[in-house]
Amino acid sequence: MRVSTIIPTYNNESTISQAIDSALGQDFDDQEIIVVNDGSTDSTKSVLNSYGASIAVIEQKNQGQPTARNAAIEHATGQHLAFLDADDIWLPGRLSKTVAILDRNPAASLVFSDYVRINSVGMAIQASAVSAALAHPPTMDEILTHWWPIAPTTVTVRRSIWERCGGFHTAATGFEDLYLFILAREHGEFEYVSEPLAKFRLGNSELGPDKWSPDVFLRLIKQRYGNRARSLISEVRNHYAGAFACKALRAMERGNRSEAVRCWLEVFRYDPFYSFNIGRVARLFRRHNIRRIAQMLSPKSSGE
Repeated sequence: MRVSTIIPTYNNESTISQAIDSALGQDFDDQEIIVVNDGSTDSTKSVLNSYGASIAVIEQKNQGQPTARNAAIEHATGQHLAFLDADDIWLPGRLSKTVAILDRNPAASLVFSDYVRINSVGMAIQASAVSAALAHPPTMDEILTHWWPIAPTTVTVRRSIWERCGGFHTAATGFEDLYLFILAREHGEFEYVSEPLAKFRLGNSELGPDKWSPDVFLRLIKQRYGNRARSLISEVRNHYAGAFACKALRAMERGNRSEAVRCWLEVFRYDPFYSFNIGRVARLFRRHNIRRIAQMLSPKSSGE
């Protein structure tokens, strides 16, 4: 096979068919589709069984997305690997256009594209997810400076590169893809397609920064690249501090004191100097936020 399409899934009964159908509908015949059912407890298994021999299915106990991806690739026979998350959708030409670029440029280790952001019901909320400033293949210095907007669902990578990178790091759940892409950049240049080639479905906003922890990723990056990656590390930490601050304010608005305190502790864990930023201080001490803080600190507002 030229391409192995890799789809990990866990309890995606409502979206997995859209993902698989978008892969089967590509104008590219030389692909195999491997789906790893990572211990789903809903009807995902029944949905997968309905596809018969058109896809290969691996069943395993729940072990997390990195392990599921690695398991699929270990069974893959493709020269290239194309990733598709179970709640995302490929657009027409996704495979043929990215594979053609790898064929044309032997020095390229990986190709990715712009993408459309959609909500939980599939409605587009952002037609282009990659800003103009980042709409190009990054150099090694750039990918260690910024959190580059590479969505796995848009990536096609040479299998040989995945092997040289040691596969997905199983302890870096949620950041295993970004870490792999950074390692891949060591082994060759990237290519970028400015046309959106996939739809990326946003997750549950209530989970926010609690969905994935960047701690293992940050440790790996620091150990491998040291001071060279200080800007990327700072950007990720600042992002998490800001995300937890927003979650803390929402908890304060609901009167949930314990949740607000937990989130503020996370803010200062990721950025001890967060509150000293003038813009953030101004936001925090707007009138309605002062009221929330007063309510949270009041002995009468247990919120529990």
